[in-house]
Amino acid sequence: MRAATPKAEIRRHLVIVRHPGWQSVEDWTDIGSRVRRIDPSIGVHIVTTKDEHAAAAEAAARLPTLVFSPSMLGKFKPRRGKVYHGGPMPKFEQVRRMAAAGVRVPQTMIIGKNMPPLDPARWGEFVIVKPTDIRTSSNGDGIQLMRAERVRYIAPEDYPEGHPGRFGPMVVQQYIDTGPGVSTFRVLTLFGQALYSEYIYGTGEGIDYGASDAVIEASPIAIQNIEGRSRAFRYDADVIDMARAAHEAIPEVPLKGVDVLRDHRTGLLYCIEVNPNCNAWIFSSKIGEAQRLSQGPEYTQARKDQLDAFGTAAHVLADVTRREAE
Repeated sequence: MRAATPKAEIRRHLVIVRHPGWQSVEDWTDIGSRVRRIDPSIGVHIVTTKDEHAAAAEAAARLPTLVFSPSMLGKFKPRRGKVYHGGPMPKFEQVRRMAAAGVRVPQTMIIGKNMPPLDPARWGEFVIVKPTDIRTSSNGDGIQLMRAERVRYIAPEDYPEGHPGRFGPMVVQQYIDTGPGVSTFRVLTLFGQALYSEYIYGTGEGIDYGASDAVIEASPIAIQNIEGRSRAFRYDADVIDMARAAHEAIPEVPLKGVDVLRDHRTGLLYCIEVNPNCNAWIFSSKIGEAQRLSQGPEYTQARKDQLDAFGTAAHVLADVTRREAE
């Protein structure tokens, strides 16, 4: 009779705090079990932002612990450990932090009451005007392409009902021309490691830059609003490097949906935001449910398979837990 394998001694804990509706329990159970197989000395606890989970907090408090949460911790109150969590961060602050760290970003400025007219020689002929309010801008609302000379401050009460400009400042941003069809890269990163890299692109003729101001400003420019857009999983090493650099610029946020644009004329990359609150867990988030249904199970599986997302996540979490649990 073969002797039973001795059970590994738990030496440290990993607490995963999931946000119901943003990530499924099945995803983190899968990833947590992989962490245990990689390193049986790590005890894994999966809790939610909705409850205090006193028992899990008490168990984790007995040993060095790493607390990982894609979003704010909510009601969960860890009693011990190194804590990494996501949360809302103004887009302008994201850009500022990345620029300070040497990540190439589009020139960006808040549109204020005393803002002077924009100089096209500095900003280019066209710019993007976009909202800072996270709640109303997720679907691309309020994002416009404009001639630089037409950008002016508008008081919040003067925007139409429901416009994001009523709920937060607007910003003007250098326009990065990605080609005839609007395109972007979305790289989901965990502690700087890419879990997938998706190229999203429009297949139409793009913007007619000679059109009237009214036509240009009504033209869809946010990738979410481009009809007939296509998607493909694509690994461009320089895009992945930029996503990693974006993590290093904002290291306290563990999970990021990094959006990168490539200027089709120069080939230069620009990071426009990192989505730090992370509703970007498209594997199971409610916000991505319609997308998953329309794409079908094969594409959903391909997202996991491209860079072995769940296996990679498990290795990253095990490594960070071993290195930083306290």
